[in-house]
Amino acid sequence: MRLAIIHEAKYLYSTPADYTIQYLRLSPQTTLQQKVLSWSLDLPRPAEPFSDGYGNISHVLVIDNPHQEICIRAHGEVEVADSPLTLPNVGPLAPDVYTRFTSFTAQDEALKLFSEAFRRQTMNNRAAGVEALMLAVREEMDYRPGIAEVGTTAAQAFSKRAGVCQDHAHVFVSCCRNLNIPARCVSGYLAPQDRPAASPGRPNQLASHAWAEAWIEGLGWQGFDVANHTRVNGRHVRVAVGLDYLDACPVRGFHRGGKGESLEVEVQVNEIADQQETPAAKTGCSPERPQPNHRQQQQLQQQL
Repeated sequence: MRLAIIHEAKYLYSTPADYTIQYLRLSPQTTLQQKVLSWSLDLPRPAEPFSDGYGNISHVLVIDNPHQEICIRAHGEVEVADSPLTLPNVGPLAPDVYTRFTSFTAQDEALKLFSEAFRRQTMNNRAAGVEALMLAVREEMDYRPGIAEVGTTAAQAFSKRAGVCQDHAHVFVSCCRNLNIPARCVSGYLAPQDRPAASPGRPNQLASHAWAEAWIEGLGWQGFDVANHTRVNGRHVRVAVGLDYLDACPVRGFHRGGKGESLEVEVQVNEIADQQETPAAKTGCSPERPQPNHRQQQQLQQQL
């Protein structure tokens, strides 16, 4: 599947900000699963790419003069294989690094008890056990925007039995790590199976998607889209990975001054067939009722 992607973010301030620094993870990489045909990042200031500690293509954007607006635009085309994601151990970190818990993936007794129910199955057949775990997490947790905050941990989201894609991924990753299975969070884009046309003059707007990868001995990294209870396949474009979603989120940063901050995000994913683009498609955390996640991205930016 060949996809055209546009990701635009606009930060607005009611009073000028004096200084802003943003860490951007907005550039996908070519892997065995996907091929980046073209990709550009339009920024208000030049920013040189570098590889972060997880092997993600990253940029640091610094604006050190008064400003009331920051516009970021990432766009390009990616071709994705239709087969389920399986990647060898590529990247700077060994799989065992991803067995380490973080503040977002730490367990409480309830989450530990839930994950322990899959220990025998994952020991007998890790691939089948992990897939069963993914389905069980989604059965336990509803997709419900607004129920969790940006700082909600896996244990907190699990106790509420609801959350958005980041929360599903955190719970799944936490369970895998309790079972000594390396697992990591992934940010990227999703092209839904149903692709309704956007209304004239009103492009479909949604935040980026999040899922997880688990290390399966003898196979490599395999992708699990917990929110959509499915294996990662040709509809997913992988951008960044990390120990938790904060490590992989598209934009994370800090600003000094600049009261009344607001954030507008627009993401379009178009399937390209016969060199013709189909109408803009939605991308999001739920195939039934995907929702914008603008407030979460804004809060993430302020945490650095």
